Amino acid sequence: MSRRTSVKLAVAERQSTALSPEVLEERRQAVIAQAVEAAPQVLKAVVQEALSGDMKAARLVLEVAGVTQRPGPGMAVQVNQVAPLITPEELAELERDLREWEQQKGGRMEN
Repeated sequence: MSRRTSVKLAVAERQSTALSPEVLEERRQAVIAQAVEAAPQVLKAVVQEALSGDMKAARLVLEVAGVTQRPGPGMAVQVNQVAPLITPEELAELERDLREWEQQKGGRMEN
């Protein structure tokens, strides 16, 4: 058998055993289902390792929890900050009230 024929047979064999997109998706969904089912046990095991001093496990737990983030390109940072819902007039009134209060107390508020 020539090399060319051998290569053609190998390609044909791979194509005949290739999985259809439907089968691949079905298998992917099965893997996802297994991962979701195992997630609580995996988390418990990783937390135990972190509590035992494994710094990689600790870092992973904190990253997954959103407590720490690895800096990287394109990293999005969400800052939850309540925007004051007061008008400029209300702000001026609050500042005026604070100045009056400071004068009555005989000094400025300490931080």
